[in-house]
Amino acid sequence: MKKLKERYDNTRFRTKLLLIFGITSLLPILIILMVSSRLNTRNMTDKVDELMRMNLMQIAERVNLNLEVYTNVLYQIYQDEEITENIKLLLKDADAGYAAAYNRINDRLKQYNTTESGVRCTGVVCTDGTSVVYDFGTDSSIDHLWKDYQDLRMTEPYREAEGQPGMVIIPTMAFKERAGSRQEGTRHYFHIAKRVFDLENLESGSIATIIMSVDADVLNRICNAGETETGINFIMDPEGRCISYPDEDFSGLKKKEGLSIEEFVNLSGFMENRDIAVTAYEDPVTGWTFYNVYDRDYILRDVAASQRLYIAIGAFAVLASTAAIVGLVKQINRSVDEVILGIQKVQGGDMDTRVKIICRDEIGKIAENFNEMTVRVKNLIQEVKTATDRQKNAEIRALEAQINPHFLYNTLDSINWMAIEKEEYEISRMIRNLGIILRYSVDKSNSIVTIRMVEEWLERYISLHQMRFENVFSYQIHVDKAARDKKIHKLLLQPFVENAILHGLKDKEGGGVLYVDIGLSEDQKMLHIIIEDNGKGMSEELQEQYNNPKTAVVDDERGIGLHNVFSRIRMYYGESASWKIKSIRSMGMVITIKVPVMEQETV
Repeated sequence: MKKLKERYDNTRFRTKLLLIFGITSLLPILIILMVSSRLNTRNMTDKVDELMRMNLMQIAERVNLNLEVYTNVLYQIYQDEEITENIKLLLKDADAGYAAAYNRINDRLKQYNTTESGVRCTGVVCTDGTSVVYDFGTDSSIDHLWKDYQDLRMTEPYREAEGQPGMVIIPTMAFKERAGSRQEGTRHYFHIAKRVFDLENLESGSIATIIMSVDADVLNRICNAGETETGINFIMDPEGRCISYPDEDFSGLKKKEGLSIEEFVNLSGFMENRDIAVTAYEDPVTGWTFYNVYDRDYILRDVAASQRLYIAIGAFAVLASTAAIVGLVKQINRSVDEVILGIQKVQGGDMDTRVKIICRDEIGKIAENFNEMTVRVKNLIQEVKTATDRQKNAEIRALEAQINPHFLYNTLDSINWMAIEKEEYEISRMIRNLGIILRYSVDKSNSIVTIRMVEEWLERYISLHQMRFENVFSYQIHVDKAARDKKIHKLLLQPFVENAILHGLKDKEGGGVLYVDIGLSEDQKMLHIIIEDNGKGMSEELQEQYNNPKTAVVDDERGIGLHNVFSRIRMYYGESASWKIKSIRSMGMVITIKVPVMEQETV
């Protein structure tokens, strides 16, 4: 028995699974006998009902979207100042302005819709009974939908809107058109009404009500109304009145109290003598209830038998195989857990982790290979770290070795000519400053110094340039007291200052200004450095290139420059450093640099 278990443990997973499923393959025969057709039929019915409900929700969304189109138009009319002003003129009952106001309202109503949108007519009913109605179906303001009403204040839409501050939707109503007209016959329309107020005199109440009548067939088309093999869709309001129905004669009718939906549908002539199912969805936006009535036998006839068979086989096959697979799963879990635990330890930095090998199957081989890989990765990490350190030091030395020597030669040449032409002792000071600069630049160029030392060096460096270019510019260096003892890498600001002088100020005839400001952020954790000049500035193309951290560090092979110093900043401080260049041609440039405060001792 022990040997058999050992052999089983070391068997490949594929063989184990084939063995288990081979044994359990006979169980489906018993499953067919235990299937409950009633249970599966109920499950299928629930799924169909859910699908029908989702379909009704989509229909309700489409209805709301269409209603929103109409309400938006109605709001446009409501907010139309020209219509409001002319309504006020109608209410004044001035003979001179009455006809003009009436025509202006009528003209404005024409502009808000067409028959293609389903809008039959739009009217403005004033509180004194005066009304202006434009009928898009008859293209007339006289032969309109409400022509049989002497006073439109008696219409249901007007009465429903009274006392309501917002938009009111009035259910479908039937209208009998006159013979010979384009709209001949009985037509059904629903209405949207909104009271109009004088914004300058709100306390006096509404001055009119806008009524928009829309063809109910718009809703029928959205609901895909009509008799089909699968069923019908229709809409009812909270009072049981039909908003939309496949048979237009039922649109606007109210269902008798106590009459079920199934009975109502049968009375209407649809789905007679069928086993029907009703799905309802109450729309929270309109308050309407959307119904779907379908033939249950028709929907389920093609799937009931096959579903009972396939679902039963699948369910019992899983149950039968579960018991046999439990042992295998436990073994797999143990092995996998060991491997995962080893991986987590390695992720935490413990490269000495070794995974315990439980058995010699595929996962055991994975664990064995993992242990070998961990040893290799540890060695590779050490090798990469050593190589990276060497490369970083080499790159730093290479970058800082790119400092252009022309500055030294040009400065010495300037000092020489000053000695010849002016015979002043100022040469001595220039030579001393130059010597200090040279020693500062060459001695441990990769070290970290205080801002105080940077300030002193910049004073000498800029003053030499100032003498060299015969005072074509002035300069000012400002350092916050709190920042003077903070640390920064040497020669980090020199390329920016040199760029400002050589490319911005040297060609000016006079009046050049160079400003350097070094301060601390509010939390004392960042150095804020600003280098500003009023020189010739920089092109937008170069600004975009330097302000992009990826392109700013790419070497342009033009010697010492901004690419070089941006590479050093990124190398020294990583992602915690940032910079920004702003420049306007012929007006100057401002460079803002932010780097973390360093606590390392000065080297």
